[in-house]
Amino acid sequence: MALYLPVAGPTSRMLAYAVDYVVILLLQFAALVLLVLAAPFVGRLALNAFYTAREHPEKIQELVFTFLGIFLVIQLLIESSYFVFCEMTTGGRSLGKALIGLRVVRDGGFPISLRESLVRNLLRIVDVLPWYYTVGLVSVVLSRDGKRLGDFAAGTIVVRLDRPEPAPPLADAPPEASAGFRFERSQIMRLGPNELALLRQTLRRLAALPPERAAEVLERAAAVLSARIGYGPVAAEEREAFLRALLHAARVR
Repeated sequence: MALYLPVAGPTSRMLAYAVDYVVILLLQFAALVLLVLAAPFVGRLALNAFYTAREHPEKIQELVFTFLGIFLVIQLLIESSYFVFCEMTTGGRSLGKALIGLRVVRDGGFPISLRESLVRNLLRIVDVLPWYYTVGLVSVVLSRDGKRLGDFAAGTIVVRLDRPEPAPPLADAPPEASAGFRFERSQIMRLGPNELALLRQTLRRLAALPPERAAEVLERAAAVLSARIGYGPVAAEEREAFLRALLHAARVR
């Protein structure tokens, strides 16, 4: 049996990331506040580094790049940790994905594990290059399954959680249509949730099935339900009427 997953496009993924990015900025701001609270210790280190750089001017550039590198690493750690934490605690959904209606799953549609989450999020270091996910966005656009490089490496895919349209209500059989069938109250009481679901699903599917397939479905459903209530065999030409009459009796019981 094939499983078809609705792949999330670049627009929905960008919207989800925009929400996540706001959350990440708040987390980074919180980290900055903690850094400010540790200012006395950090200040002494910075002062010592400054005096060292004054004595050795060639080290100023090295000092600047070091601080920029540390800041970049902190950013990536916060961002990767945020996504790993969310994906492991919410079944593959960050706050942005939950809001937009997306989920990260494995290629076969199964939930992701910690390994897949770590791989896809650690590779954000590559996807973010050269600036704000340029590599990742190009990969998503060119990939048939909308994958960035982290998804390729982890074997994951981002899918939409589309809400299916509600099934149309089944028209109740008119009294004359069910006049040929009589059911005892004890027979109707044997119909549980599973039997009622089989009734409704069978009647809804009939219009979309070819005649041969519809006849097979009717035969199986009528056999199961008639055996369940102890009604006896139902003629082939009466099976659909039997199901509709049984559903009508279940509704009015």
